[in-house]
Amino acid sequence: MMMGLKDKRILITGASSGIGAGMARVLAREGCRLVLHYNRNEVGIKATVEAVKSIRSEVEVEIIRCDFSELDTLSEFFNQAWSIYEGLDGLVNNAGVVSKVTARKDAAGEAFMQTLKINLHAPYLLSTAFAEKCITAKQPGAIVNNSSIHGQATCEWFSAYAASKAGLDAVSKVQAVEWGQYQIRVNVLAPGVVPVERTDTILNEPSMAQKWHERIPAGRYGTTEEMGEATAYLLSDATAWMTGSVLTLDGGLIARGNYPNR
Repeated sequence: MMMGLKDKRILITGASSGIGAGMARVLAREGCRLVLHYNRNEVGIKATVEAVKSIRSEVEVEIIRCDFSELDTLSEFFNQAWSIYEGLDGLVNNAGVVSKVTARKDAAGEAFMQTLKINLHAPYLLSTAFAEKCITAKQPGAIVNNSSIHGQATCEWFSAYAASKAGLDAVSKVQAVEWGQYQIRVNVLAPGVVPVERTDTILNEPSMAQKWHERIPAGRYGTTEEMGEATAYLLSDATAWMTGSVLTLDGGLIARGNYPNR
């Protein structure tokens, strides 16, 4: 068990599948009280709830729907999430979109701006709302922003996605500096290649898997559970003096700096 996580009230955005669902499973195991966000995938969020209850039958878990592309709804969404357990101890900004488009095909920047809205602007607003609530309540808090290795090293097609993640890394550091005096920590998780529902088939196709595994020093992909473990670590008392940091989990991929050609 991670230090200090039992009974902590944690909001996880984008918890209906993939890494967000993995985070929920691990934090349920650690004894957290969960508020899980989803947008369109109602089947997925119900599966996540079933999974966390199978891990810990007495887990407290509530779900809330919100479309983060509609920024004017975020304040109401966050206030609802905060009220469920009469406060929150942690916020995990995991929800996001992966956009793959070249600049020439998005010359007007529509996909670019939509990606930044969901991946950068929404977490900024939610983190700020969380910090304001914690400061008013005179309580500490922990924020984990799920970024990507694309914020540090990227490749073709990822202008919008890489910009959103590099921006999230930078904003996280600034917020860590601004809110450290209030005992509010802000850290970043930067996953590498982690197969999820929408990518599992293609990433595990033998020739694709070989291409990636040859370039990852650890020789394999990451798992959603490993991302959940890292999130639990960043929320726990084990990182009480850690803020403004980026924790990269990629099996050594960007340390080697050898992405496959696309």
